[in-house]
Amino acid sequence: MKEGVRMKIEEGTVVGLNDNGLVDVKVGRHSDCISCGACDGAQHIVVQALNPVGAKVGQHVKFEMREVNIVIGAFVCFIMPLLVAAAGVFIGRLVAQSQAMDVVNLEIAGGIIGFLIGVVGVKLFDRKITNDANARPKIVEVVQGR
Repeated sequence: MKEGVRMKIEEGTVVGLNDNGLVDVKVGRHSDCISCGACDGAQHIVVQALNPVGAKVGQHVKFEMREVNIVIGAFVCFIMPLLVAAAGVFIGRLVAQSQAMDVVNLEIAGGIIGFLIGVVGVKLFDRKITNDANARPKIVEVVQGR
């Protein structure tokens, strides 16, 4: 673990091995997940984790993930599209006023365009983070006696 990087330790069960060296870990939802509500009310979520300890399907494991990744991911997914939409509304207003056009319609159009740009930003962030090994959860221990 890097100096100063806060890690969150979770537990789950390995439910699948992937060809790319990652494993699927089924994790029960905890208070952070329940209050977030992004996963359609599922009681369990499945995360892909690095497997340096060689865990097998059915084993109960502990894995760590960087807390900062959780916060950044939540910001990018939930807040950034709204901020970009608000900027689109503002830009729509400025364009409408400078061109003597209907302000409300251009604000609406700017908001929609801004929101769509925000959604594209979320997709690009997802692609970037998916390919970043440092952002992935990493199994640190196979829990014995479970």
